[in-house]
Formats: sequence, structure tokens, C-alpha cells
Amino acid sequence: MTNHPKKQLKVAVIGYKLAEGGLERVFGTTTKILQEAGIEVHTLVLEDKIDYEFGGKLVTFGSYSKFIKYFKLRSCLKKQQFDYIIDFRHRINPKMEWVFLNFIYRNFKFVYTIHSSRLESYLTNNEMIAEQMIRKSYKVVAVSNFIKQKIESKFNTKSVEVIPNSVLIHSVSKVEKLPYQYIIAVGRLVPLKQFDKLIESYANSNLPQKNIHLVILGIGEDQILLENKISELKLENKVHLLGFKENVWDYISNAKFLVLTSQYEGFPMTILESLSLGIPVVSFDCESGPNEMIINDYNGILVDNQNFKELTHKLNTFVEDEVLYQNCKNNAQSSVSKFGSNITVNSWLQILNHEN
Repeated sequence: MTNHPKKQLKVAVIGYKLAEGGLERVFGTTTKILQEAGIEVHTLVLEDKIDYEFGGKLVTFGSYSKFIKYFKLRSCLKKQQFDYIIDFRHRINPKMEWVFLNFIYRNFKFVYTIHSSRLESYLTNNEMIAEQMIRKSYKVVAVSNFIKQKIESKFNTKSVEVIPNSVLIHSVSKVEKLPYQYIIAVGRLVPLKQFDKLIESYANSNLPQKNIHLVILGIGEDQILLENKISELKLENKVHLLGFKENVWDYISNAKFLVLTSQYEGFPMTILESLSLGIPVVSFDCESGPNEMIINDYNGILVDNQNFKELTHKLNTFVEDEVLYQNCKNNAQSSVSKFGSNITVNSWLQILNHEN
């Protein structure tokens, strides 16, 4: 009896770009771990922004006009005959998602990934379209248990799987070491991240007097607002907007701790990356993700959600209570071992019926 070799799975992973945000970083990481697992991966990017590493064959569509782009995408999918499509796009426009459902993805098995507790960012704000998206998709993958429960409750479905983000930490260099002690925040400079209020909390804390600086990595529409806030508070020598950095690990690994002040999240990569590097985190207990990684007073501090006065207090606590800080620092790395890329890839392989 002849043993036929198992057919290699062929998967398209689709997103708008491989730059700037946490979603895009997860997009790139997922293509890498799937390729390393022996899957033929095609990374399809609808714009031309490529800053993050990725796996598989790269195809970009950014040079085409909006309408031609989607015809080209459909043509590519049909020509390659992928076994599965994994979708890492924001999905906001109901009409566009109707086109994806009924034209671009027609006759394919496609998986939607949901990266925020604000479901309308990934399922549109049109409930009829959202229900069709859930019903017609092969699977829906949420990055946190909270998001899974929210989708299943709202849409009366049991089809949601949870695959938390995983992190691939590269070797950390010494090139980017800054000449001062600092805490760090990472993310797009947008209202959602509330960096203006973080700067105010920092200003009200004891950290400036202790010569512990605040470093913020990222680019975005709030750049001038934040520069003005820093100037207004006379913190030009203490708060540093360093822009986008491809290798954030160099900066996080030398920070005292990471701070997250978002209004809401999904499963924030910055927390996972920080803990993986052995750097504890102070974060709002916001919806969703932080409390699925941070154990209060064990590997960081969870702050009452949106309570900036409490945040200032906890910044002081983490700097002044050396026993608490060292305990959290010592526990940080091992606390996120369950989010390793090997566990993530096995979850994906189960969904993609790799055993068949």
C-alpha cells in the first residue's frame, strides 16, 4: 500500500498593511509562525506599507486604485485556489464587507480575526451584515476570552475560537540604550491611547523629581497635541516622543516598566512583549486583554479602569515599593509562557484541519 504524502496546506493571510500598529504586528507574526509550521503562506497586503517582518510570499496591491485592487485580489485568490483565507483587516464599511462576502471570498473557506472589544471595528456597525459575516465564515477567531464571550452573547453563536496573540522576541541589541532611566508607552498617537492624559498623570507623579523619564514610541494624528502638552507642562527634558521604531524590544527591555492607558484594547501586544522581556506593566483594567495577562501585584499592576488619579498613585507605588517592583519583574517572563508561538501555531493548525 502506497503512503501518499500529505498535501501541503495553502493559506492566504490578508491585511491592509504591515506597519505602524499592534494588529499589523500580529498579522506579520502569524504569517511567520504558519510558514515555519510547513504551510505554504501567501501574505497579501492591500496597501504598500511594509515595515514589519512576515513569512511566505508577499503580494501587495497598493499600486492599484481602490476598485481595481479588489478585482485583482479576487483574481489572485481564484488563481491560487487557497485552502483557507485568514483575514486580518479592520472591517468597518458594511457595503465593502458585503462585497467581500458575496464576491471576493465567494466559494472560499475564510477565517475572520477579531482584535478589539469594539466589535464594530471588525464586524461593521450593521447587525445584518455582521450576522452574515459570522454565519458565512469558516471560523471567527478572537484574541481574548472577553471578546469571544461578547460575540457569542450578542450574535447567539458558538462558533468563536480564542487564539491569543503570541510574540516572537528577537535578540535585543544594546544599540538603542537611552542615557536615562525611563518608563515606556507604545502605540499609535491617537485619542484611543490617551497619551495626553498619561503625560498629565506622569507630571503629577513623583517620577519627574526622581529623574525617571517617560518615553512614548509611535506616530499618529495626536503628535502636535502631545508636543503642546509636553511644552505646556514644561516637561521637554523629561517626556520623549521618539516616533515609530521597528524594533520596540530594544526600548522596552531597558525600561523600568511599561504603561498602558487605552480606553479599550483587544489583546495588547505591548503588554505581551513587555512581560516576555521580563519588564512588568502598569495598565488600566480596560476592555479587553490586560487582565488576561496581568496578575495584579504579581507581574504588574492593574489600575481601576480610566482612573487617572489612581494611575498617578500606582506609578509612584511601583517606583517607591522596591519589593513589589522586583517581585513583579522576577515573575514577568514566566507569567506569559502560555502565550508562546508554539501554542499559538498549534491552535491555528487545529482550526485549519492540518491533520486532514
